[in-house]
Amino acid sequence: MWQVEAAFVAHQAREVLESLTPRQGPVVLAEIDPLALVLGLGETIGAPDDVRALTPWLLRAVVSDDRVDLHTVLSRIATFWADWTTTERAAVRDFVDTLWVALLDRHPGPVATLPVATAVSFLDDASGLGDGPARLIGIWEYKDTASADHHLAELVVDAHYGARVDPVVLAWAWSRPQRERLERAAARDHAEGWAGDLGAALDVLAATGPP
Repeated sequence: MWQVEAAFVAHQAREVLESLTPRQGPVVLAEIDPLALVLGLGETIGAPDDVRALTPWLLRAVVSDDRVDLHTVLSRIATFWADWTTTERAAVRDFVDTLWVALLDRHPGPVATLPVATAVSFLDDASGLGDGPARLIGIWEYKDTASADHHLAELVVDAHYGARVDPVVLAWAWSRPQRERLERAAARDHAEGWAGDLGAALDVLAATGPP
């Protein structure tokens, strides 16, 4: 988080924000419910500049409050960040990438800093930023680990059974290099508890095209 804090250091958060909701008085930052602030910031609470100043606070809430989801926070940021500096936008993207790497490095189960257990869920949440999945796919390409392979197998199976997945991700997952990747993983991990997931994904790839 220190990179995010450093990127936004020039924008000091206000301790009290105005409310545009009828009959609601000023909002004290230290007292407001985090979820309520995330949902209203820049629209019914405070001003667009407050989104910029409170971006470190918003991103911290993602990893500290399980009611605050990544998609909502990123969507809120993306609504207002058109005139932000390159450094500020890069800090937000780097934060997302750090969570993504942590997720790919672990399977099964949630990452300690993020209440999301699957690549499918994370990619859907990260879409709130509006960047598209290419950057995250590129990171996945270079994660040559059993956990990253297991996430890929899970995505293939989940997509086959109707999970919402970006068409760009589907085309990548069904490509020959990813099939070969799963074949290598199945040979390597044939004695592991998740071997069945790898086999199921290969069966789906052999039998179907992208959903």
